[in-house]
Formats: sequence, structure tokens, C-alpha cells
Amino acid sequence: MASSSSDRKMIRVAIAALAASLIASSFALADSSTSTSNASASIAEATNLEAQIQAQLPAMLPEGMRVDRVTLGCKPAAHTILRTIAPGFARLNSRSFMVELQDGDRSVYCPATMDASRQVLISIRDIQPNETITAADFQAQWADAFGGSMSALLEFPNQGPYASATVIRAGQPLYQSAITRPIAVHPGDMVTVVVKNGPVRVRAQLLAQSQGAVGDSVTLVNPASGAPVMVVVTGPHSAELVLQ
Repeated sequence: MASSSSDRKMIRVAIAALAASLIASSFALADSSTSTSNASASIAEATNLEAQIQAQLPAMLPEGMRVDRVTLGCKPAAHTILRTIAPGFARLNSRSFMVELQDGDRSVYCPATMDASRQVLISIRDIQPNETITAADFQAQWADAFGGSMSALLEFPNQGPYASATVIRAGQPLYQSAITRPIAVHPGDMVTVVVKNGPVRVRAQLLAQSQGAVGDSVTLVNPASGAPVMVVVTGPHSAELVLQ
């Protein structure tokens, strides 16, 4: 009889222990579920804010630049809203900036970064120094807007002809410093000058005292009299002078 009572007592203790364990597990699962839910809400909120920022950024960037991605440097609380992008700035020229968020009655400043691209001219072939180059040697291609292409040309200049001032490798962006207008008149050259005075056209052979590319003004002299005259270069060994 005593043994039976002891057995029943042990069974009740075991049941109580099992119940306590189940209750503790239930609370642990609830805590874990709440934590996961909060984390998911925070991620969703950040993603939503990043999308809003990305949609508004183009108005603050130089023309021709596109925003590929925005990343917040903080974890906004649920229900946080966007107030201002780069407070105090009308234009952005940097990958990094600040945003002002509103969390209830509290303003929160959060760092942000963007990945952005712009179309620049890229060489389609290897070009050696002093080669004649045209727009056909380049093509527009999207490149990192804040990388080494920031000062690359967006369009080929139209004041040509042009030559390369240095080696330009295939796939490299085109910079203004890499191109030059070839010298068409050198000091000591005899230059054919067309003198225009209304409908009258007169040709003369003058001696160059300075050098210049097409479109530049250079000084020539009359070999007979030594009188200097300023003309505009129009091509190799040629120039024009317009009399008013």
C-alpha cells in the first residue's frame, strides 16, 4: 500500500515537471516569434524607405544620372516615415548623404549611400598618341557615376578634327585631357590666307609666326613688308581673314 502511494506521488511530480517544461517552451517560442516579427518589420520598413528615397533622388542629381540602389545605414523602427533627403542641400554630387526620418514625434538622422550610373563615352579600340579620332571610335556606356568616370565626356566634341593626346585603351572612358586638336599651322609655315571683304575674295601667302589648330587665331606676317596680321586657321596651311 505504501509503495502504491509513493508511485502515485512520483507520477504527479513527473506530470508537473512536464507541464512546466511545456509552458516554458511556449513562452520561449512566443518570444522568438515576436523577435522575428519585429526584425521582419524593421527590414520591410527599411526597404520601403530606401525605395522612396531612390524615387526622389533623381531630382537632386546631375542630368543623365540614374540611381541603381539606395542603402540606409540605420535600422528604422516600424512606422518610421521619410521627411527630407540631404537636409540643407539642393543638389547632390556625392555617393553618401543624410536623410531625415520621422519616428513618431522624434526626428531621426540616418546616413545613406547610393549606387548610381551615368552614360559616358568608352573607347571601342586601342588608340595611339596623335591618331586622328572621331565619334565613331567611341560608344556610350553606363559607368559608375562616382568612380573614375566622373569627369569623362558624355558626348564627343564637335569642334574637330581631333587627335589623341595620349594612349587610350579599349574600354576606357574618354576624358577631355586625352584629346587635342591637331596643329594645322606651325611657325615658319607659308599659309594660304583667304581675305574676305563682303563679296570680294583675295588670296595671299603669309608667313606663320605662331602655331594653331583649326579655329584658333594665329599671327602671320607679310614676308615683303613684315606687317603682322591676325587670322583664323581653317585647315592645314590655310586660314582666313574677314574684313569688316
